[in-house]
Amino acid sequence: MNDTIFNIDFKKLIILWMPTFLRTPFLVAFGVVLVIPLITLYIEFLKARKQNLIRMSITCQKFSMQKRLNDAFDQLERRIRIVKGIQYDGIYLYTEAEIDPNSPDYFSDNINNKMKWLKGDEKPIYLRTEAELYSEYDFIVEIPNTGINDNQLRAEIEYYMLQSKNYLIKII
Repeated sequence: MNDTIFNIDFKKLIILWMPTFLRTPFLVAFGVVLVIPLITLYIEFLKARKQNLIRMSITCQKFSMQKRLNDAFDQLERRIRIVKGIQYDGIYLYTEAEIDPNSPDYFSDNINNKMKWLKGDEKPIYLRTEAELYSEYDFIVEIPNTGINDNQLRAEIEYYMLQSKNYLIKII
């Protein structure tokens, strides 16, 4: 990116724009004093521009948000991680209506047998309910216990994430 158009040396510019017969130390210093508010605005502009360039380079993708959060809150050790929301793999347990008791494989260890018992012939144990299979959070942000400002962290996450996503901040 061409940043040379934003490199302005105002002190040098004052001297170059001043007529040569007026380039005395007093008038150059006076010109610098007159331009100090403009220099202050210029510095604020460069800071805002740098922040805008950073914000434009970050996307809502996991690696990009994780890099930004580590840059902002944990620069040295980079311990902030974004992990997928806890979702269990659903194990489908067949109902009695779906199992044919007249089948020769009803109690066998055949791979095609749909009947799965944990311990012998007792009633099956259900592993998870339907509500447990899906997490209400799309991703979890794991942060170290180092006193990170929660409000600043939430503001940073919510700026970059998609609005349809839910997240949880977990201290590790």
